[in-house]
Amino acid sequence: MSFHRLVASDRRTPARRPGEAGQALVIMVVALVVLMGISGLVIDGGNAMANERGVQNGADAAAEAGALVLAQRLAGASTPAGGWDGTVNAAITSSAAANSVTIEAAYYTDICGIPLKTDGTASLTGGGSYDFSTAKRVGTGMPNPTSTTPDCPSLTVGPVAGVLVKTRRDVGTYFARVLGINTLPVGAITTAAAGFLQESCAASDSEWCGLLPVAMPVNQVSCDGNNNIVDTGNQWSSDARTVYRVPLCSNSPGNVGWLDWSPRSGGTSELVDELTTATNGAVPLPSWQYITATGNPNASGLESAIRARDGEIVLIPEFDLTCNPDHNGTPTNTAPAINTGPNFGCPAGDLGGNGSNQWYRIPSFAHFRLCIATDVDCQAAGTPFGAYLNGNNKAVCDTGNGATSCIVGKFESIIRTGRIGAGVGGGTGNSKAIGVQLIK
Repeated sequence: MSFHRLVASDRRTPARRPGEAGQALVIMVVALVVLMGISGLVIDGGNAMANERGVQNGADAAAEAGALVLAQRLAGASTPAGGWDGTVNAAITSSAAANSVTIEAAYYTDICGIPLKTDGTASLTGGGSYDFSTAKRVGTGMPNPTSTTPDCPSLTVGPVAGVLVKTRRDVGTYFARVLGINTLPVGAITTAAAGFLQESCAASDSEWCGLLPVAMPVNQVSCDGNNNIVDTGNQWSSDARTVYRVPLCSNSPGNVGWLDWSPRSGGTSELVDELTTATNGAVPLPSWQYITATGNPNASGLESAIRARDGEIVLIPEFDLTCNPDHNGTPTNTAPAINTGPNFGCPAGDLGGNGSNQWYRIPSFAHFRLCIATDVDCQAAGTPFGAYLNGNNKAVCDTGNGATSCIVGKFESIIRTGRIGAGVGGGTGNSKAIGVQLIK
């Protein structure tokens, strides 16, 4: 028994070296930090990526807000109280705040998106890259005007037309804080510009893209004593307050024209259907469009179809020239070529067509709010409806011009999203539809 006790008493537990427990704890802490760091890269990095779309949307909205102000300037609006530069800056800042992004910098550009220097020249390096160190910042005054016609491929800049906006959002972290990283910056850059619309979208694109199938002159018109059209030479005011009685005189050239989107296929019989359910395709600017009738076509139900849209803003094509290649007795369904002056594609001798079944040149679109009884401006003008087309409305339509029929409403501020360019087609200022486009 004593032998066994002796053996048992000789058993020893290995002695621990000092500091081993502390080393193991340190290793565990380091491993935990590394694990949390990796988790931070995955989770916090994923959260930052999830915010990219929101930051990009915020940048887009801020750039468009600034470009909308420039569109108003391009349309000839009065200088706002804070000046154009201050108003552009305020619009960008307000939009950025609403979308929870920070503006790091905003620069003026031309319609090609090229940053401009103070003197209006291109802010580019020798290699053609953007040089933001010399670019004019929004909020520090606008670049000096330049009359140079822009040419994007050659990097030839034009006047101020857009803004380039750099935005950032600092996204808070969760696990990466253990590495001392409390936020991750997410940035975006966007450029938006204002210019003259190059086309209108197709009716199938959205409910707002259907055009009213009536073309109005780019200038104000009236009727003479013989019920013929008279061009006053003055543009319509797009102040959204002036109520116009657009007269429908006889079928003389230059009068309001009714469009047939598929030439010689239905004509005036399609007008009511087109007003009810638009079918137009995208309309380039400028373009020649077929006119099935001018003046008052006296189509059954036409007045009621327009009055069903009273109070709405409708998109109306504007025309500046007429062409009648059918005058020689050879009907054609083919539009004149899109060309420059003097005939703008109309065959020699055919410019200034007569009557119906001819072509109108469309250089622009106008937003026109049809009158309604509840509109205070229309109330004051004594015009509670948007259309008077029965031919016996002299009391309403005759403003000293002899008109017995008219379309009544107000030209709104013409700003619209779409494909834009530096300017195409006839007319200037408010006679063209102006749009805003994200270009980069």
